[in-house]
Amino acid sequence: METAAAPVGEALRDRRRRETTLEICEAALDLFEEKGVARTTVDEIAARAGVSARTFFRLAGTKEDAVFIDDGRFAAAFAEIGTDGDDIAALTQALREVFARELDRLHADAHARTRFLRVRRLIGHEPTLLGAAIRRETTSSDLFVPEIAARIGVSELDVRTAIGLAALEMRTALDEWARRADRGEEANLPALHREIQTLLGAAAAD
Repeated sequence: METAAAPVGEALRDRRRRETTLEICEAALDLFEEKGVARTTVDEIAARAGVSARTFFRLAGTKEDAVFIDDGRFAAAFAEIGTDGDDIAALTQALREVFARELDRLHADAHARTRFLRVRRLIGHEPTLLGAAIRRETTSSDLFVPEIAARIGVSELDVRTAIGLAALEMRTALDEWARRADRGEEANLPALHREIQTLLGAAAAD
């Protein structure tokens, strides 16, 4: 019984941590939509979420980072890609497939999809959030580039090129998704992602 208690306790702590992080994210989104990022303080977000400032900084870091709770699914995807002998084309395709899978999962989760769309819409109007999104994307890819390059036997430039191509497709899909939402139009994110892959593929072939 004692050996089983630790994993159960860890699972409960992880679940509570996730719940608290979600509460912080929702509070930050509400305040950013109400008054903008610049006029929102960490103390206001913490109070709205019902946590201390110390807990906020431990779980969220900065007020901008507080809303990017769903980005982890894409960052973790970098660790899965690539097999020995892959070239840029194969690596790019592997990334596309992983990103497509994560977008399908996001689309299937109504709460996460709504939350993620709110973030993307804010990014279109808030330069500080755009900067944070770019920084997080770059930092996430940089963490995995050397490991992927060494594991599959290609240059870091090859890996960065593949990540850049796949990330461009996904970012374009996310931006268009948010723009259509701003116009009151419904859009299927996975379908948009596939459409943009087709368009960029055709452009590259010309």
